[in-house]
Amino acid sequence: MRVLIVEDEPVIQKGLVKMVQRYPASFSAIYTADDGEAAFETIRNLEPHLVLTDMDGLELCERIHREFSHVQVVVISGYNDFQYAQRAMAYGVKRYLLKPVTQQDVHDTLKELISGMTGSIIPVQKYVEWAHQLEQSIWLLQRDETIRIIEEGERSGLFDGLNVINMEAVLSDCLGMITERLESRGWKPRSGCRGTQGSSNTKKEVMTAFTACMDRILEELQLTRKGNFKDPIEEAKAFIDQHLSEDITLEEVAKRVGLARTYFSALFKKMTGETFVHYRIKKRMEEARRLLAVPTLTITDIAVKVGYEDYPHFTKTFKNFVGVSPSEYRSSFGIE
Repeated sequence: MRVLIVEDEPVIQKGLVKMVQRYPASFSAIYTADDGEAAFETIRNLEPHLVLTDMDGLELCERIHREFSHVQVVVISGYNDFQYAQRAMAYGVKRYLLKPVTQQDVHDTLKELISGMTGSIIPVQKYVEWAHQLEQSIWLLQRDETIRIIEEGERSGLFDGLNVINMEAVLSDCLGMITERLESRGWKPRSGCRGTQGSSNTKKEVMTAFTACMDRILEELQLTRKGNFKDPIEEAKAFIDQHLSEDITLEEVAKRVGLARTYFSALFKKMTGETFVHYRIKKRMEEARRLLAVPTLTITDIAVKVGYEDYPHFTKTFKNFVGVSPSEYRSSFGIE
């Protein structure tokens, strides 16, 4: 296995080389480069399996992803910023380590990339998804669900590879993402939640402080709304009911109520007891039954009004749902 270390500071570069050399598994070659151009030239000529870069900036990552997507990239960065990390992940970066990095961090990362085992690294996408779940439960004022998500993050080992300082940093970034998403919805929390950084001695204290912060944001949001909050599921149902003749998608409805597609789908099923598709079919058939009692409307017209351009498909769906065909149902009103 060939490794390339990219670092413009000679002392740090030598330190990273030594860290890699001390890894129990031997490497066929360890190359070094002082800047992005030299690094890319090495990649082009020697094609290392892994690039370990301590550079600020994502140009190299983007070029590698574009031209040598099979090369694995690990970024060591002082950017304690999840937007930066998300961009790195978009360019195919496999792992993102925060400074100061230790030999154990490097060895754990190498171990994972080589053997598939997990180590003391930051699984960026998992933290992003976790933060988004928290933000959505906060926005819906679901305190129990918020606590459940926090506890699930702990149980799943999301923070197992972090020390107290790094865990505080990660949770601070998660808070930043949560705040940013809430602001994009038109509400900015004023609760001060950053005062606990550096004051915790254990990971349990860090998580307790973070949970208290989420609680304060929830309480502030609840007080701000003062009962004026629109339930997203009721809003979604109303939108579906008003657009039965249109072929609206799950994605469209989720976007309208400000929720992620997968979360909205699961929440809709949980709150209504039925899927989005089944609910829409049910409402269409209920509307069709109402319209079939109107003598001046043809069955073809009714099919179109409830979103079915394909008449045979409408007939089949109606019979499956009601038990009789549209014409049979209409006949029960004495309408021919």
